[in-house]
Amino acid sequence: MRSSNRARGRRQCRQRPCPSTYEALDRRGVADVQATGHNLQVSLHRPSGLRAGFHADGFAPGSGLLHAGEQWVPEQFLIEPHDHPVWEIYLQQHGTTHWVAGGESYALRPGHLFAVPPGVIHHLAGRSGNHHFYFAAVDLEVVGTRHPGLRMPRTVVHREAGELTYAFAQLVRELTTRYEYAETGLALAVDHLVLAFSRSLAPAAVPQLAMHPAVRTVKRLLDQEFHERWTLTELADRVGLAPAYLAELFAGELGQPPHRYLNERRIDRARQLLETSDVTVTALALSLGFSSSQHFARVFRQFTGATPTAFRSSRSR
Repeated sequence: MRSSNRARGRRQCRQRPCPSTYEALDRRGVADVQATGHNLQVSLHRPSGLRAGFHADGFAPGSGLLHAGEQWVPEQFLIEPHDHPVWEIYLQQHGTTHWVAGGESYALRPGHLFAVPPGVIHHLAGRSGNHHFYFAAVDLEVVGTRHPGLRMPRTVVHREAGELTYAFAQLVRELTTRYEYAETGLALAVDHLVLAFSRSLAPAAVPQLAMHPAVRTVKRLLDQEFHERWTLTELADRVGLAPAYLAELFAGELGQPPHRYLNERRIDRARQLLETSDVTVTALALSLGFSSSQHFARVFRQFTGATPTAFRSSRSR
């Protein structure tokens, strides 16, 4: 997503971000990822005015990825009219935004997918309050040559597709973590994202072993709204079941009770944010739904064996 604090009319976003708009990402700058048998260079930038997040580019053409990132955006942050030579896929995580693409208006809420075809001008229509999103500009034709059977859209896509969250999170992890086999990992993450995107456009598949509707609903709530302070009673009220019965159903199908599943989602997200942002531990704890930084640290240690501060320090070396 191309961004600015002042509207300056239409412009095209091509291979590189505008130098005046982007600055080196705190503590990272250019990430030169040394991997066994590979040398992947990824340029990470942070747009001026962001609360947190990054914009990554500089990928090899064969990856199919033009740019990608994750951003936490304050109310005054604007994204001007622009277009791309490839598809841009956008997944809203928190907050509500209003977009215009090709002259049509779209309201995006948490879990909404918004994908814009090459050459279609789009922009954030006015101030939308604080929000958080993933984005990736992907050449679907390049990925399609690797996987010719995937469904590819032709027009703007706007629909619920919270299931893309995991694919985007994996792409962000590949961009911001020093892994071995970095080129291979990035290519697989791009392919996984396009696969999830393609599946979101296909008719819903019928699972061989159908999940109980109440468990499916609660799982979706915890996957998409893990920052909320859910109680078992609140979840049970959502699906019209007794709390004890819901807990039994959930554990029977997913192998763990709802509260542990919720904390697992939160800690997985916390690991990503500790690696990719400079948000304080206290602010991070509250944003993820924990009652205090002490509560967060205790749960984080249970899942990872380290405190949040120690985990962040080990990843910044």
